[in-house]
Amino acid sequence: MQTLLPAMIAGAIGWWRPAVFWWLAGVAMWVTIGWASGWYLLPIKGTQWLPFALWAVALAELLPRLWCRILSPLLVGGVFLLALWPLLGRYPEALLGLVVFWLWQGWREWRDESGRAGLGFAAGGAAFAITVAIGGSLLLAQLAGALAVLAALLWLGGFGRPLSDRQFTGVYVLLLTLCWQFIPMDWWLVALALIPPLVEQGLRHKGAWWAALAAVVSALLVGALSLWQVWPQDSLY
Repeated sequence: MQTLLPAMIAGAIGWWRPAVFWWLAGVAMWVTIGWASGWYLLPIKGTQWLPFALWAVALAELLPRLWCRILSPLLVGGVFLLALWPLLGRYPEALLGLVVFWLWQGWREWRDESGRAGLGFAAGGAAFAITVAIGGSLLLAQLAGALAVLAALLWLGGFGRPLSDRQFTGVYVLLLTLCWQFIPMDWWLVALALIPPLVEQGLRHKGAWWAALAAVVSALLVGALSLWQVWPQDSLY
């Protein structure tokens, strides 16, 4: 529970002061990683780059809207490469995660989503966190849970003001890519975590509540299928 506390605090302050949400979200992820696996200043592991993906968004947000939309995917893509660099010699397929991010971000920019944040990232992240915890990595499960909390608070904050989750795509896909590389889990199980946010974003034109309901239902279905696949044959006790 304590690993989710930084995300709760950061999300609550970010709801109150949206201008600092992405900065505090990065700090929350850094604290979560520090509590779960050890404190650090300079990142040397892939997971330690996750806060920098959020800080890259925060830096881009300081620029005018057009420049922000251009530079944010580039900055986050740079963090992607730095996080995956130690893996590329042995697992060059990890770059597919970067391709997925750019395609997804490009689709969202093409749709010009300027409305408030949806529930897709929160629902997908929560379901995936449980799957990852059973599948073999408590650290990555805690990080997925922290991202889900941040996404949920971003969604709640959107009821009072227009908060977009367009920039959440990068850190979400980066976490999924790291899970794909670090956990003995089939790629399609990791890819299932993409379904809830994609479904929710694709149905936003139907209305926010219909999209949120679709996100929750798809997350429950995806989570049930994933758990069925990763649940150990022997008793957990």
